[in-house]
Amino acid sequence: MIRLNPHASPAPEGGDLSGTAEGLGTHPPKVNVLVLDFNRDFSLRHVQPYTLVQNSWEVYIGHFVNPQHDGVLLYDRTMGEARLLSFNATLQLAHEQALHNLSGNWQVYSGDFSGSGQAQVVLYDPSSGNGQFLSFARDLSLAAQKSYSGWGTNQVLYVGHFGRPALSIMLYDPAAHQSTFLAFDASLQITRRVTVQSWDQHWHILVGAFLDRSRCQAAGDCTTGDDILVLDRRTGLMQQYVFSFRRQLTVYDNRMQAFLREGVLAAEPSVSVDTSMFSVLSTLETNIQQEELY
Repeated sequence: MIRLNPHASPAPEGGDLSGTAEGLGTHPPKVNVLVLDFNRDFSLRHVQPYTLVQNSWEVYIGHFVNPQHDGVLLYDRTMGEARLLSFNATLQLAHEQALHNLSGNWQVYSGDFSGSGQAQVVLYDPSSGNGQFLSFARDLSLAAQKSYSGWGTNQVLYVGHFGRPALSIMLYDPAAHQSTFLAFDASLQITRRVTVQSWDQHWHILVGAFLDRSRCQAAGDCTTGDDILVLDRRTGLMQQYVFSFRRQLTVYDNRMQAFLREGVLAAEPSVSVDTSMFSVLSTLETNIQQEELY
């Protein structure tokens, strides 16, 4: 049971978040959602009760309003419906928008893949290999919807800052022992797609910033990045990998100068070099074999 301190102010009941409370009879539905915020000493500041009449909603959080303001995504995969919600300073509903026609076995992820500072929703259907991006306006209305195909079936999707300020995607195929990395531009078009040999189904994968970047942060020369930590459940072997979508460099080819000096037409004297890399940084023997890692 939540006990309110004298400074916490419970608000009146805020209604049904799923938007389906109308016509349910004379008895109001029982409160089953509490939205809370806290003071700096972790005492409760506000408590706002709501209801979710339908029990099939999945709940996801993201910076859907702006980088400092989270919103809530409610998703009903059986009905193909979703709702975007945000709250004001007293946790009353500020915006609510409905999304339709989202039928499919979508896996849901959120993050800033375009570098805009505002989170998008990425959807992936492992049975079809299709993907979607949903972008939102500040009032949470749908601003753009982009569809993709050919991402591969039965992949495991991970997100991370693989050497870029914005998030990228890793699609892990344990059957083929491969990982495919996708990077996007500001309009969420795929700008880089790289497939590398990786791990089989015996490996447990974690994505996070595990490297100590304190020195480079002090020097101001850090690159945004996440590492990939993998554990072989059979042996306890742990390895740390890095993959980075770096710039595609143009290198001047001075071997063409001899032809140019003699007035012979030649191709453009430059070549493009892809500086993306995927390599193991360290290896550690552990006794971790049955435990779950998070």
